[in-house]
Amino acid sequence: MRFSRWRARMKAEGIDGTVYSHPIGLNGHGAGPMIGLWDRQEGVPGNGDHEVMASQWFSIELQATSPVPEWGGQKVRWALRRRTAFHLVR
Repeated sequence: MRFSRWRARMKAEGIDGTVYSHPIGLNGHGAGPMIGLWDRQEGVPGNGDHEVMASQWFSIELQATSPVPEWGGQKVRWALRRRTAFHLVR
């Protein structure tokens, strides 16, 4: 699976960001295929080629990078606040 459609939309809207995914385990990241990583947007050969099994859970994450004028325009990843609740999508 590739996230090129979402990346294209982000680019069209002027958002410098990434889309990535990982399996979810009991403590966050779990065992299973890495469908994408923040620094490997074209896929993860090898680890990303494993079959997705029934009842496996995945997190799909979006990330935006913004330049900070006070830091000489350095680009940083930004989050509003820590998530404290789950969002169930059916």
